Amino acid sequence: MGIQLSDLQKLRQEPSGAGRAQIAQKVASEFSEGKFGASEKQVAIEIFRLLVSDTEVQVRKMLSKQLAHSLEAPHDVILKLAQDITEVALPVLENSYVLSEDDLIAITRSTKDAAVMTSIAKRDTVSRELSQALLQKSNISVIETLLKNKSASIDDDGLNQIYATCSDDTPSVLELMVKRGGLPVTLAEKLFVAVSDEMKKVLTHHYKLSLQVADSTTKDIRELATLGLVDGDMRTMDITKLINQLYQQGRLTLSIIIRSLCLGDMRFFEQAMAKLADVPVVNARLLVLDQGDSGFEALYRTSCLPMELYPATYYLLKIALEETSYGRFQCNDFRHRLASRLSQDDAAQEIEYMDYLVTLIRNTVYDTPAA
Repeated sequence: MGIQLSDLQKLRQEPSGAGRAQIAQKVASEFSEGKFGASEKQVAIEIFRLLVSDTEVQVRKMLSKQLAHSLEAPHDVILKLAQDITEVALPVLENSYVLSEDDLIAITRSTKDAAVMTSIAKRDTVSRELSQALLQKSNISVIETLLKNKSASIDDDGLNQIYATCSDDTPSVLELMVKRGGLPVTLAEKLFVAVSDEMKKVLTHHYKLSLQVADSTTKDIRELATLGLVDGDMRTMDITKLINQLYQQGRLTLSIIIRSLCLGDMRFFEQAMAKLADVPVVNARLLVLDQGDSGFEALYRTSCLPMELYPATYYLLKIALEETSYGRFQCNDFRHRLASRLSQDDAAQEIEYMDYLVTLIRNTVYDTPAA
């Protein structure tokens, strides 16, 4: 098919949208197949620039479909199609190599359309930076598409972001993470306690987690069972006896102490801290209730618990004190109040090692029946 500048005038005079769509299909198809000489290509490009602003959606949609795989299509035309309504934009968003990474990142950041982002996530090549832009939208269907795309580059930060976004109520995403592989070991360990038995087998095979994580999981269950023994009717002397027994067995660990905070069990927490610091319980209680942070910091430091975890532990303590009226009662829904406050407080995410404590909190919230 030879085309000339006179064909542009004919196109402008074509009254039918269907007719213009047919012209778009034929010209764009032969352009993409390399059937035009240099002068004909220039005429075709002018036709494309005319059609890309056509009022008929079917015309622009046909143009997008035909030029999506062309490497010689003009950038301005492809970019305008990519920024068009969804049904026009999808073919070039998913397939066109004329679009630059900067184009795709800008489109991703400016849209709320899941279909647009999903098409971008399906591309043959998705860079780490583009993946990060897609993940920042926190759209589950887009995340799932990205995880299924083996050609998408997702770094450790991106994988951890997916876990933080989806670990609460989207097991399907967690399973896709396991199936995709390439996980940092620390993330694989977190996933182990959250996924199905079938996915546990996959993690065990690929990351050799069987002994290490099974021991950790067994410890989690044992700690939760131990704390389940402590209820509002348990006498103080019995709690003291339990604390002493745990201490003698080497089981009075930071994790069980943190779990007691996650349950709002201030009696267990105070007695445990007193035991580790080797001070009377009444003294420990006064330091825990100290309105400033210096009192509890002194108690924590004396207990020889890891100081790098002090800021996160103190943050949890403040919430526990507020939600239990400074230890005067233990509410049944405390665990869910704590989880809600953590999810709403952006400052909590800035505290070092909070991710470790959040893992303990999640396990405590979802694995232990309400009191």
